[in-house]
Amino acid sequence: MKLRSLVMFGAGVAAGLAIARKLKEDDPNVVHGPTRTDVSASPTMRAVSIQAQRFADRATIASLGAIRRARVAIRDRLGEDPYDDVNWN
Repeated sequence: MKLRSLVMFGAGVAAGLAIARKLKEDDPNVVHGPTRTDVSASPTMRAVSIQAQRFADRATIASLGAIRRARVAIRDRLGEDPYDDVNWN
């Protein structure tokens, strides 16, 4: 009885692995975009990409700062107190 249970368990594991392998395969009907080329091969391209990333990071920080300043200005113009909805009791 125990040997049969062990064989059934092994068959279940094998079937599960086979199903998982089949589900993991790529679908041939799905179109994949271009793959990223390795920019680390060229030191010049690596330096340019690093500088571009730094520039983009600084632009993001500046943009978020501008949004925060605009929100504060709008809040000031409308005369809203940011703590109006806080119950201090």
